[in-house]
Amino acid sequence: MSGGGKSKNHHWWPVALQGYWADKSGNVWWIEPSGRTDKKRAANRKIGFKIHGHTIFRGGAWEGNFEKEFDIDSEVHNVISSLKELKPLGRTPAEFFTLLKMIFKKDRTLRDMCKYYVLEESLHRRLLLLILSLIIRSPSNRSKYEGYSRLAGMPPDEDVGKANMQQNYMIAKKICQSGFTSNQYFVLLHSPLKRFTFGDGSLDWLTSGLIGNRINGKALVPLTPHLCVYFCTPMAMRSSPNCASLSVAPWMVDWVNEITQIYSKDRIFFKGKAPKLIEAFRRAQFLEHKQKTDALIDMLDEIAGIKKHRGALSLGLSGLY
Repeated sequence: MSGGGKSKNHHWWPVALQGYWADKSGNVWWIEPSGRTDKKRAANRKIGFKIHGHTIFRGGAWEGNFEKEFDIDSEVHNVISSLKELKPLGRTPAEFFTLLKMIFKKDRTLRDMCKYYVLEESLHRRLLLLILSLIIRSPSNRSKYEGYSRLAGMPPDEDVGKANMQQNYMIAKKICQSGFTSNQYFVLLHSPLKRFTFGDGSLDWLTSGLIGNRINGKALVPLTPHLCVYFCTPMAMRSSPNCASLSVAPWMVDWVNEITQIYSKDRIFFKGKAPKLIEAFRRAQFLEHKQKTDALIDMLDEIAGIKKHRGALSLGLSGLY
C-alpha cells in the first residue's frame, strides 16, 4: 500500500522553482563535470527528480511514501514573490544617491549597503522550511544519509538514506512550523544582471544542528537566477530587523557560484551562458570545506552582526565522509 500520491517521480528540486530557471523556449539547462551541457523542458516535470525518491520499501506490497510532506512546494511562488518585495538599497532615487555617496566612504561595509526588514512570521517560517527542504532532500544530503550504514560496517543503503532523510525533514518541519524563530537571520542576495547557478548540492552547515531538535548553523541556497538566500543563527541579536536585502556585485555572484560547484557533484543548472567549471566540480564528488569557514560567509555574517572568524581564508576541501 502506498502512503502518498500515485506519482513515482519525487522531486528534490520543486517544479515551481525550476520554472524560474527556464529560458524563453521553456528549457532548463545544466552542465556536467565533463563540460557536457544538456536541457529539458521545465513543463515536462522531468528535472531534479528521483524515481521513488521518497518511497521506503518494506517488502511485499507495503511501502511508505513521504512525498506529500513536502507541501512547502506549493508555497514557492508566494515565497519568491514576497522576497522580491523586500528590495535592496538603491531602488529609489534617494537610495540610489545614498549608494553613490558610499563610493567615497573609505570605511564602508556591506552592512552600509543593505536595506533591512522584519520578516512577517509566516514568511519567516515558510522561507526557512523551503531552505531546509531543498537541502535535506538534495542528492548531496541523500548521499550522506545513505552512507550512515557505513558506521555499522555495512555498504551505503538507499532505504537507510530515505529513512534518515525523512526523520531529519520531519524534525525540521516541526520546528519551522511551531518552534522559536528568535536568533535567526536572513540575507537576501539580489543580482539583477549576473545570474546565480543551482546545483545538486548546497553549502549546508545547518542540518547537523537538527540532531538536538533545534535549528543552528548556516546555509547558502540560490532560489532563482537572480536571488540567493543566506541563513544563519547568531548567538545574540536584536529582535529586529532579522533580514537584510543586498544588491550584490558580479564578483560576489561568481563566488557564490563557485561555492555551489564545490558542494555539487553531477549537475549545475544555469540560465543563459554556461558557467566556467572549477576543479572542485570537475572531480565529480560531493565536497565541502575542511573547516566551516569561508571569507564570503564571514562577510555575510558581518551583515547579521556575527564577528568575522580569524581563519576566514582557509578554503580547503574534503570529501563528505
